[in-house]
Amino acid sequence: MTPIYKFMFMKKVLFLATIILFIGAFGCKKAVEDIKRNYVIDIMTNGRWYVEQFKEGSTEVTADFAGYEFQFYENGKVDGIKNTTTQQGTWAADVSALTITSNFPSAVAPLQKLNAVWKLTDSYPDLVVAQTVVGADTHYLKLRKKP
Repeated sequence: MTPIYKFMFMKKVLFLATIILFIGAFGCKKAVEDIKRNYVIDIMTNGRWYVEQFKEGSTEVTADFAGYEFQFYENGKVDGIKNTTTQQGTWAADVSALTITSNFPSAVAPLQKLNAVWKLTDSYPDLVVAQTVVGADTHYLKLRKKP
């Protein structure tokens, strides 16, 4: 094989290797994202949650959520349950952005306070700590899984 053919052959091999590595890396990244997303969904949908703390800036408003429980579902639905009343909403997790978006479209206070994109600041299998900015205030939320 002449040097020019060797060069052309090596160039093609290098090009194909680059494409294969790119596809492999992209596929692995997607697989890792899927695993993370499934982990979040599993944690959120197994059991009911309650508001352990809610602050609007420095104002404590946790008592507004007394008696509410939240059931999250894999299909992106969430129920806000108090006694025999259920308000339906939606939720979505963005694992790469570390956010959870919740929306109770027809709800009134206090559930409407949850309508936001919440940035996760800490999380465990039984606790989620998040915050969002509303106007000039930062709202802080702690959700705890019921034992």
